[in-house]
Amino acid sequence: MGLFVASLEAHLTAEDVVNLEACMDCKRCGDACAWYLGTGEEKLHPTYKTNFVRDIYRRYMTLEGKIAGPLGLIPTPTADDLREHMASFWHCTACGRCTLACPAGLSTRSLVRMARAAYTDSGLSQENATLNSIIKNLETVNHSFGLTIPHVLVRYSLFLCHQDIELPVDIQGAEILFVCPSAANTRIPDYATKVMELLNAANVDYTVSSRIAETGTEADHIVVHHELARKILEDWENEAERLGVKQVMVAECGCDTRSLFFEAQEILGRPFKFPVVLFDAVLLEAIEKGGLPVEKTDKTITLHDPCHSTRLAGQGDLMRELLHACTTNFIEMTPNREYNYCCNGGAGGLRLPENAPVRRQVSVFKANQIKNTQADYVTTPCVVCMLTLDDVCKTYNLGKQAEGERAAIMMFEVVYEAVRNALERVGQLDRLRTPMQLRGRNEDFLRVHSSSGKVVQFLQSSLAPQILTWLDNDEVVKRYFKAHPDAVAKLDEFKAVHTRWAEQGEKIELCPNIQRRVPDAVLI
Repeated sequence: MGLFVASLEAHLTAEDVVNLEACMDCKRCGDACAWYLGTGEEKLHPTYKTNFVRDIYRRYMTLEGKIAGPLGLIPTPTADDLREHMASFWHCTACGRCTLACPAGLSTRSLVRMARAAYTDSGLSQENATLNSIIKNLETVNHSFGLTIPHVLVRYSLFLCHQDIELPVDIQGAEILFVCPSAANTRIPDYATKVMELLNAANVDYTVSSRIAETGTEADHIVVHHELARKILEDWENEAERLGVKQVMVAECGCDTRSLFFEAQEILGRPFKFPVVLFDAVLLEAIEKGGLPVEKTDKTITLHDPCHSTRLAGQGDLMRELLHACTTNFIEMTPNREYNYCCNGGAGGLRLPENAPVRRQVSVFKANQIKNTQADYVTTPCVVCMLTLDDVCKTYNLGKQAEGERAAIMMFEVVYEAVRNALERVGQLDRLRTPMQLRGRNEDFLRVHSSSGKVVQFLQSSLAPQILTWLDNDEVVKRYFKAHPDAVAKLDEFKAVHTRWAEQGEKIELCPNIQRRVPDAVLI
């Protein structure tokens, strides 16, 4: 209990004191919480969590409690009580919707985050296998799912090389540093190649880093490990300084949006050193200025507002402007914007497998929202939201997508379809393939700074056998091969590169059999 209380004392703010002291226990916060409304379970009511934190605060952190507690005049929570209540703090997505229903505007979300940090600082959260794996993976390989940078880059490169797409790596003096969230480079890297294609087509001056594996979303929002989150933010800053970039780009991730615009200053104790730009904002600007052509899709699409992007970061208008630029049949769900129901997957809702039965049950509210629009697809600018909505659509049999398609899609996939249609019509699909920073470069430069150069460095190393075996068994790779059967040959090429190097000492500099277009011929 001592470590838990010490953490609360270390992170308690004046706002948190108000949140603890001003609650009237009217329980109206429960009127906005899908987890409570969908089950009627008191342990899932927001006040079950906040009242427990309040009991600890009053007993151990106030003068009255330190006197009255030993006399038995007020409750004295114990370590056993901490364990009993722990799961309730992760039966919650910290979405902030409950605050909208609170007459005093108190933040349950803030207290949940503070309690999660205390569970982590006290070591109790590590008793949960998933939470423990997130912490250990971040401590050992700087990736919450346990992927190393070679794993991330080689798998991406497999998909990119198959599609004749290049990715800029470690480009000194690029305008923007782009870092991918762990959920994206773990769960949807086969879809996320479209992100690189859009940046290429929009002529964005960007680079990725070979030293940063992910953004730290799960450190900040699931385990709320302030030290790990601080280290990852500082790694971003150090890489941005090393590469001499001017801005850092946030991908389509609700938690990253909230972190970089708000949480970073709290974690670092100072402003983040670099301006932050949103991926979707960059695309919208390119479309509005005529640099990125679009031919609007006529698919019927509705939008799910990620809580951390809209309610907690104010980006709802940006999403709608981008959708209106790329679609002809966008339908709002009701309620929407800051009043939208949570997908129930963020900040641990999806990540913890034990949550699945309840998460699916309480997602009936989100399912009804989608169903009532009669849209064929639901889109969202957040990886975790999309993955959760995909599960919701399958659970409740929603959407009228074509065979083999998902009913839940990323917003970048909507933009990609509109852009690809426009480029194909004018014969400029090559714009999708080559990044601005790699156009007109010689092979020596490509060997060091392109994905097709980086991948052969890993394939011609002792790391290759383990990575190639992993690729053979990886479910994402199998999914990609199912959609692109000819890509199996590309993996065979990767294996051949390693075999020739290992057995014959033959060394190459760039990924073989990529149809490298003449970069200077790319039309802008």
